[in-house]
Amino acid sequence: MSEPTAPDPATVCARPPVSPPSTIPPLAPPLQLSSVYQFADVATVDAVYEGEMRGFVYARDAHPNAYQLASKVAELEGGEAALVCASGMAAESALMLGLLQHGDRVALAEGIYGRTTLLVARELARFGVEYDLFDQSRPETLRAILTSRTRLAFVETLSNPLLRVADIAGLAEVARPAGVALAVDHTFAPLLCRPLELGADYVIHSATKSIGGHSDVTLGLLVGSKRDIARITPIASTFGLTGNPFDSWMALRGIATLAVRTERSTANALDLAHRLEAHPSVVQVNYPGLAAHPDHALACQILKSGFGAMVSFDVGGRVQAERFIKSLAHIPYAPSLGDVATTLSHPTTTSHRFQTPEEWSRQGITEGLIRLSVGIEAVEDLWIDLNQALAQL
Repeated sequence: MSEPTAPDPATVCARPPVSPPSTIPPLAPPLQLSSVYQFADVATVDAVYEGEMRGFVYARDAHPNAYQLASKVAELEGGEAALVCASGMAAESALMLGLLQHGDRVALAEGIYGRTTLLVARELARFGVEYDLFDQSRPETLRAILTSRTRLAFVETLSNPLLRVADIAGLAEVARPAGVALAVDHTFAPLLCRPLELGADYVIHSATKSIGGHSDVTLGLLVGSKRDIARITPIASTFGLTGNPFDSWMALRGIATLAVRTERSTANALDLAHRLEAHPSVVQVNYPGLAAHPDHALACQILKSGFGAMVSFDVGGRVQAERFIKSLAHIPYAPSLGDVATTLSHPTTTSHRFQTPEEWSRQGITEGLIRLSVGIEAVEDLWIDLNQALAQL
């Protein structure tokens, strides 16, 4: 028998590397970027697809980093299972594609994120899905608009950008007997409460925000029952809505410091909200931790770990808003939120840009409204920058 010949260098380059021999697991979760997995034979593929053997086939369907992230977030929310999606909007889309069909109606909370409203009012409308609006802080307004065709009620724990509070338990008492699923976008309030324990059926996060925590991740999460997540997962894969390994790995790293970041940023936000409320150049401050907020009592009832890191305030008009933003020395105008550093946004030119002035007016959104995402800096340094910019008004 002849000696085996050494492979050509081109072959060595192309072949996958040998796995390391260690059986000792790493402390930090490894990043696994492979888009596909190799099988010994056809029978093994059959066994994985049929659920007789656990494993991964193709990263759009599932991969180890998404499994770890989903497991962690499901545990945080007290849910049975979770699905990792490409963005918060992808998570919303996966949920709605899984629940809705032609002729169904969505009960949509007034005054929530502009893209969510567009998804329902413009895009789903093309497929024969209709919607009705209600006030998420008043469950009786949900009861008033429910029909036999309503399949889903969609709210935000804290609305974007006016920070109205959803009466989740009260809404669940209305929705559940009517056979209507209740979904809660929890992006503004991670760790502040558990919507599933209050009666929600689904929880959604834009992990791009506080869960990732460093403005370097684009990812979404959907939490629910094992049955529902198992039904929605193949829909998300078919539509290409699932999240990638690298961002899943980064988000899992971000979760490690989520509790300490939340504690610091919510404390800073409450302090700044009080200072802004007392400033003569500020027309109005929206923060559920303030006694003047219309939902303050409700916020005290359901938010057990602070009132969140988001504050919005009105400086009078677009001219004043532009002057204020340009006058800031250290706080950047960046249309996102949830970073370790404080950022701000201007809703009428960013998150709610695609709505009409009439829609802004109906929701109480003005061109002078600033949305502040408070970070973990020393609060006095934040106030120095905010105060000197307000002085320019």
